[in-house]
Amino acid sequence: MSHVPGYASAQPFPTRQQVVRSPYGTPTHPLTPKTKRPYRFGFLWLVLVPSLGIGGAAIGGEYLSAPEPDIALQSGIGFARHDGTDLALVPYDRNGSGDLITSLQHEMFEVRMAAVDLATGDTEWDVLLSDELSWRTAVVAAGEQYAYLASDDGLMILDLADGDVVTEAGDVPGLEGSQSVSGAAYGFDPAIGAVVALDVNGGVHSIPLDSLEAAPADADTTATWSGVLFAEGSVPDIGGMTGTEALLADGESSVRLEPTADGALGAGLVLEGPEGERALGTRVFYGAGIVLDQSSLVSTFSVEIDVDELIEEFMEDAAAAGQDLWTGLGSTAAGAGSGHALVEHQPDPAVEAYALHVVDLATGQVTASLETGSRLGRALTGPAGHTVVIAAPEGSFWLGDLVVVAPEGSIERVEIGRD
Repeated sequence: MSHVPGYASAQPFPTRQQVVRSPYGTPTHPLTPKTKRPYRFGFLWLVLVPSLGIGGAAIGGEYLSAPEPDIALQSGIGFARHDGTDLALVPYDRNGSGDLITSLQHEMFEVRMAAVDLATGDTEWDVLLSDELSWRTAVVAAGEQYAYLASDDGLMILDLADGDVVTEAGDVPGLEGSQSVSGAAYGFDPAIGAVVALDVNGGVHSIPLDSLEAAPADADTTATWSGVLFAEGSVPDIGGMTGTEALLADGESSVRLEPTADGALGAGLVLEGPEGERALGTRVFYGAGIVLDQSSLVSTFSVEIDVDELIEEFMEDAAAAGQDLWTGLGSTAAGAGSGHALVEHQPDPAVEAYALHVVDLATGQVTASLETGSRLGRALTGPAGHTVVIAAPEGSFWLGDLVVVAPEGSIERVEIGRD
């Protein structure tokens, strides 16, 4: 091409190379992409892992080693029959939170009520009544639907179906504004089939069983209960009682413990009835006492006592005079109604240990027995013939078990409040 003045000669455009970038490079220059480094906790893990391990071990150790709560039955036990089932209504104290899980379900101090099926020993329901310390309650009576409880806050009413509180203490209709908060202000009158209540002004009221309202009592009821109920005072605490002699169900025959010889530690049972005396079996008991029935929460009986003669008897032989006094007051052997006597004794006279034996009054044979951790508590007999006794488990002094003696003479130990 010829040169034209004023114009530069034309040159071809330079070849443009297309640049392609890839994390993998090119076939001739391959590249390997960098991998992302995973996020690591580093020092944080060094702190958290040991801490979590120590915390888990502490919680597990607390769960496994936490002491069980202390269970102590109150003496105010009562009986009921609901929907064809014979029940023992058992108030008890539960002190201590127990393990971590249990502490979330219970208060530190609780007073609860458990309904125990007397035929099976199963707990039908168990409800909280109070979270106060040193709060007492007792079953006064029970109908077919409701149970009536005297408490340190007054009279309260429970539903026998599930233990729900139907009427709180202080809310009984007919007693508004005058209801006594004394646990000693309430009783049961079988003659009229009603709970009787003394108000703060001295008035006596009655509440028929399965009723929720109180009404002024008639003159006869007022006279019967005058001086028996008190507008001040706590729920009666009835301890266990034994004797060397006790009446039987007929009110005339008796059973007694008689030493096997003068100065002997052991004693045998002797039954005295219309046909005379006879040895009741050959069993020898040490440190023994016949368990007395204490079914009545309060009583309206009266008895004439010659005080001068009683003092003379106590001066001569205090133990015998005391036993005669209790027998004169009608002390009946627990279980006598079903043909049994209950004997508390020491299996070995040299060892501080205790046991309960059930003795058949007809044959003298021991029908059942169990060991206990201490002396027995209150014993009482229900309408169906079951005798219940408050007892301590072996190795414990807490009276936390309910011993049920069936009418045929068998024994079942029921643990209350162990959940």
